[in-house]
Amino acid sequence: MFWVYGFLFEVKHMFHKSLLHFVPFPIYSALVFIFSTSLDLVKLFGSRSRVKLLEKLVIEDTVGRSSTGFFIRELCRDTDEQINAVRRELMNLEALTILKSYEQNKKKYYAMNRNCVIYNEIREMFLKSYNVLNPVKEFFKGRKNLDLVTISETILDFRNETTNNIVDIFIIGELDKIEFNNFLEKSFFGKKVKYAIMSLEDFTNRLEYNDKLVLSILGQKGNFFLRDRLEIESTIENKLRAVKMFSN
Repeated sequence: MFWVYGFLFEVKHMFHKSLLHFVPFPIYSALVFIFSTSLDLVKLFGSRSRVKLLEKLVIEDTVGRSSTGFFIRELCRDTDEQINAVRRELMNLEALTILKSYEQNKKKYYAMNRNCVIYNEIREMFLKSYNVLNPVKEFFKGRKNLDLVTISETILDFRNETTNNIVDIFIIGELDKIEFNNFLEKSFFGKKVKYAIMSLEDFTNRLEYNDKLVLSILGQKGNFFLRDRLEIESTIENKLRAVKMFSN
């Protein structure tokens, strides 16, 4: 609560009326709400284009994939927004010192301005509101050739550059790797995601003979089962316990 008051005080005295077109009031109730529930930030910022741009630039800045920034047409392509809307929002955000820009080879590049006094607040806001699990669920929805999909909760936090998992996503069934790689690149903004795809036959044989690699993957802490046609989740704990007792 003290953070909210401090942030409002800082915003009020920094930007005055120029911020009114950027963040509609009442900010207080909106900010309290955003950190207590999952929120569509469009309701706070009043512009879907602005939210999509900030979301991309904040997460790209966090994962550290690009040190040069992004030019307008690149941002239009990645956010699927019209060039006029993107240009207008970039000008507004730069005027508020939230973004910075430079020109090179007749192109203007934009990136987050880490010297902005509310950089940390904006960064935390977007990192907390972006739920990568939503596009992940959408990607796997309706795919009939998949029998098992497990996901580690550690990859959902973009503050973690890498994880200690053997794999972050474990898939049993048939899946086009090129399509999946393209999806991961876009949804995780270039963050490294470790995954493994295994055929049902191979998985079944390995599980039958208590393959250490498969059991270690299934037994990772923080795993949750996005799809489980094989009913592995209900049996894996007993199987791991039995294997441990046998080995002892």
